[in-house]
Amino acid sequence: MCRQPKRIMKKLSALLLLLLFISGCASSAQKRSLKDLPDVDFSVEIPGGWWKPARVNKYLITRDGAIKQYVLIQQRPIDRPFRHTKKTINRGMLPQEAAGVIIDEIASDRYILNFKVLENAPAVIDGNAGFKILFTYGDKKGSSYRTLYYGFIRGDSFYNLRYNAKLQYYNDKDLADFKAILKSFQLVNR
Repeated sequence: MCRQPKRIMKKLSALLLLLLFISGCASSAQKRSLKDLPDVDFSVEIPGGWWKPARVNKYLITRDGAIKQYVLIQQRPIDRPFRHTKKTINRGMLPQEAAGVIIDEIASDRYILNFKVLENAPAVIDGNAGFKILFTYGDKKGSSYRTLYYGFIRGDSFYNLRYNAKLQYYNDKDLADFKAILKSFQLVNR
């Protein structure tokens, strides 16, 4: 007879843990939003299902978590130095010259391993002459990534939009979403 109540208690405990886990997942999913994106000088349409991680201060969105994939959009002053290269971007630079600076910046990062440029081509972003770089790389943990990186110079700013994903998560749906984001990108107040 003693075994029956113990068995019931174990089942109730397991059920309680399961309910707590489910409610925790639900509250975590409710926190996924786009409301905390920073104020910027551009507008962009974000496809359904993408959200901003809470502890990120950048214009970064993800669909499945930033470790798996993300889209990052940046506006940076052209006079701000890069971390890993001494090369700089300047106002009169051609798009392919700017692409060369970005490639050098990434290749010079000691945390980027097996960096390989698959494509480096001209591109137009919101009517601005720019570039597109497709590359792969690895990290010290053994993960491999693929990045599609677009950039252009406008006035005193360098803008870039990139889609980065672990190779096993890089898929056509995400790529289609990124291309929709890229197509919707517009500078405002310029």
